[in-house]
Amino acid sequence: MTDYDNEKHPLIGTPAYDNWQAFLENKPFLGSFEYLMYTDAWLTGEVTTGLEPYRFFNLVSIERLRGRVRAAVVLHLSLHIDFETPSMEKTDQSRYHGGWLTDEIAALASLISGVRFRAGGATRVFDVDGDPQGRPIAWYSRPEPTLSIGIRGFVLPSVTGQHSMMPIEKMKTFAALFPDQAIALVRAARLYQDALWLAESEPNLSWLMLVTAVETAASYWYSSKDSPLVRLREARPEFFEYLESTEIEGLATCVANEFADSIGATKKFVEFLLAHLPPPPEKRPAEWGQVKWSPDNLRKAFRLIYTYRSKALHDGMPFPTPMCEPPFLHELWEAVAERPIGLATSVGSGTWLAKDTPMLLHTFEYIARNALIAWWTSMAVL
Repeated sequence: MTDYDNEKHPLIGTPAYDNWQAFLENKPFLGSFEYLMYTDAWLTGEVTTGLEPYRFFNLVSIERLRGRVRAAVVLHLSLHIDFETPSMEKTDQSRYHGGWLTDEIAALASLISGVRFRAGGATRVFDVDGDPQGRPIAWYSRPEPTLSIGIRGFVLPSVTGQHSMMPIEKMKTFAALFPDQAIALVRAARLYQDALWLAESEPNLSWLMLVTAVETAASYWYSSKDSPLVRLREARPEFFEYLESTEIEGLATCVANEFADSIGATKKFVEFLLAHLPPPPEKRPAEWGQVKWSPDNLRKAFRLIYTYRSKALHDGMPFPTPMCEPPFLHELWEAVAERPIGLATSVGSGTWLAKDTPMLLHTFEYIARNALIAWWTSMAVL
């Protein structure tokens, strides 16, 4: 899928993706590194085969306290590509996602497993002709991530506690993507990863990250469905008719191409989620604590969520506090509430009716994560 004939290679997709392609094309081994990965989850299993050039070793940490962040995984990666020095004559953000190879792998692992993962620094290097046992290093050290848990418990209770590492095996489909698909997926996964780490201390920012993760995927998915002209006609029919009425040849097409990335943002967001909607969670609270899992109800909820996202970004108005709180758990329920409890809520200077707080953050995280995974899977089999 990519061309690696030269000694040094320009970045085609993302660093992790290009390195994986080079491995699959039997490019020479250039050395390997081991990196710590941090999490607050108690992990079982490990994935040491099937994802080469990447391997995940479980450190079997005895610390099982929920919410306690520690080094729990070693990521072993082998390099098979020597990247070309980029041109410094112009700005190029076409493949930028805010991190490097290990950050991509940690974010993809986080998305596929629903666990908080963060890549730490390299701890050991294995040179081609060096000591086979490797050399301990601290050249790429990073600060350990932290997690602040509120006094009322976890905002995202499902991402902590015991988790299996075996879902990470599904990451092998990442190598089956095209470069532009890999870039879009990594950007969405990085936003999802940040949302998990922010959720307990800054749930309002976590909402923003999750919505933006979905929007990143939706923009790529929707752009492959309809042309900018069709999207302009659907999103702004009256404006489209006005442009056509001017009888200026190519005007509507020119305007549509200019604003292609912003046309119908809410529609893209909602339609993406509905097209990749997961089934309801296996375990649910009593009916009065559930989100009604119907297309009509969820469509309204998603539109409202996107409205709150816009108000947060453009008006400085945070997401409603009731949607940011830890979920209620009744002693007789199998699962926590999926939406805020009560007919109305007043917090600080804000008051919200139940209809204006459609779901809790943990419910949207479940929907967003599974929708992103479904999108990833659909691209890998095309």
